[in-house]
Amino acid sequence: MLQRTFQHIPGVGPYREKDLWAQGIRTWDDFPAAGTGAPAISKKSDGVAREYIAKAREALARKDLRGLVELVPSREHWRLYPDFAEDALFFDIETDGREQQVPTVVSLFDSAGLHVFIHGRNMDALPEAMAARRLWVSFNGTCFDAPVLRDYFGESRFPKPDAHIDLRFVTKRLGMGGGLKEIEDSLGMGRPPHLRGVNGWDAVLLWRAYKARGDVEALRFLVEYNLYDAFQLRTLMDVTYNKGADELNQDVPRLPVFHRGDVLYDVSKLILELGPTERDMETIARVRSQDRDLREL
Repeated sequence: MLQRTFQHIPGVGPYREKDLWAQGIRTWDDFPAAGTGAPAISKKSDGVAREYIAKAREALARKDLRGLVELVPSREHWRLYPDFAEDALFFDIETDGREQQVPTVVSLFDSAGLHVFIHGRNMDALPEAMAARRLWVSFNGTCFDAPVLRDYFGESRFPKPDAHIDLRFVTKRLGMGGGLKEIEDSLGMGRPPHLRGVNGWDAVLLWRAYKARGDVEALRFLVEYNLYDAFQLRTLMDVTYNKGADELNQDVPRLPVFHRGDVLYDVSKLILELGPTERDMETIARVRSQDRDLREL
């Protein structure tokens, strides 16, 4: 789709782009060279168009994602995905639910697999992990997840990606309304029975149960819930890209849709490895001590 994109040319929007396609100018290579045939847009605009096509072509050849992002309108950044899929990071966060939101669990999914960051355990390593990937994919992450993390870590430490595809807005434009879980259900990629109906407030309660009582089972449930929020985005990104290409009636290769079965073993392994920390054991000991005191009353 990227090499069929003409909206990076000044004065070319969605309708003008479709008009170019209708003329048979389907890709950058199809745009007429100077002095050949009738103008594609106008004599004056065609020269500008060739200049911007050359800029985009050079940026793509260099794998310069930031350069392409500066050219292509943000609403069309989904078209960048196939060329940079190996550098994509799918992420989601949970918070403590307080006014000054603190991230409690953050899950990342990239070409290296699944990664979980937990407040009080390894959350400090999150900025470096996210900085390693240039293309971020989230659902409402531009409005919530990234700002929460930026406030928590600070502007100087929290990285900025070269591109951030927020699927909340792309799916809405493509007629897939509702929240992430509603869209998942509509696409037949719903969650297992024990996670159905679980929401953001439940995630807050699970964290509070873990913090108050050292309840590792609550933490494991929370991490599993958050992991699904992250890796399901990979499937949704593939589906969204294919649907976008369908809507534009473009003859481009469709992406193979990621199947979550490929990572469920890793999810189970991560969850089972979440044992109590020394601090958790101290919490458990304190609660048990209080329980003994209460029994003696």
